[in-house]
Amino acid sequence: MSPVPPPDDIPVGLRDLAFGILIGATSWIVRYACSTEKHSLGYIARRMGVAGLTSLLVGLATQSYFSNPGLGFAAAGMAGYASPELVDAGLAWIRRAGKVKG
Repeated sequence: MSPVPPPDDIPVGLRDLAFGILIGATSWIVRYACSTEKHSLGYIARRMGVAGLTSLLVGLATQSYFSNPGLGFAAAGMAGYASPELVDAGLAWIRRAGKVKG
């Protein structure tokens, strides 16, 4: 039994999930590698997870909108690239809104 099945044996949905996560995580790793700032491994792992999950969701949501699969992968990669800052801004906004009401 081979450790990695040939691409034809992998279900299309699972393959698309893997590509979506890989695109988002890779986009953030490339972005981090180009940065001059140094961060902890937890910070890097959290942001990679957010980027991968966002890319996956954007890729699934836009599957039927693009006739060219490359455009869908580009949209997923761009979403993964920008998503960590957007999530951080959203969480900060939620925290501020909770403190104002309380």
